[in-house]
Amino acid sequence: MDKKAEKLFNDGNKQEAIKLLVADLNKNPKQLPEILQLSTYLVQAGDLEQAEELLARSLEMFKDNQDLLYNLGNVYYLADKYDKANQIFQNLIDDNYAFEAYFMMAKTLDQQGKRQLAIMYALTAVEKSPQDLQANELLADLLLANGNFDEALGFYRTANEIHPGAKNYFNMALCAMNLKRDYQNYLNESKKLDQAYYLKHEKKLADLQEFIKQQGEKND
Repeated sequence: MDKKAEKLFNDGNKQEAIKLLVADLNKNPKQLPEILQLSTYLVQAGDLEQAEELLARSLEMFKDNQDLLYNLGNVYYLADKYDKANQIFQNLIDDNYAFEAYFMMAKTLDQQGKRQLAIMYALTAVEKSPQDLQANELLADLLLANGNFDEALGFYRTANEIHPGAKNYFNMALCAMNLKRDYQNYLNESKKLDQAYYLKHEKKLADLQEFIKQQGEKND
């Protein structure tokens, strides 16, 4: 990795960092760490087309390199090319790549409307890296969206043990509410951590409270 480019990028000089890496690779294109670094910077700068071109070209030099393929899969995911992303992540899983392939496969499948499969891959990602915050959050989110409130609550709890988050506490309240358990403490924690987030999503909570109330009245 080019440390000078890294510093430029982290200091907010994104285009300068990209130009530096491009110039370096023009002199010597067979620098895999710099290629990966440049592709990441291009993605973060929002230039998905250039990132895709760079990675596809580099794969001709570094045949089937897993890190290049993983980055390309991420580019396809961000560009809404889910079928292509799916194929890459599946190949990486078959080749026993790191847990991130399962994580991204879960996200891709969710975007394709295949939530049950997405849950399966997200669960595998968590099993492979139990202390990964994003994997636990993703699995919890998928379970919540699928109506598996008790399981979702457990994974949100794990995520908060790794690093407390307002969104996780808020969603724990939604789970508890659906399970007809006490949820106020979760809301208090959410509001305490990020009042702006809490206020922004307060209507979702009110709508759910009203829905549950109506369902209760129907059952009476």
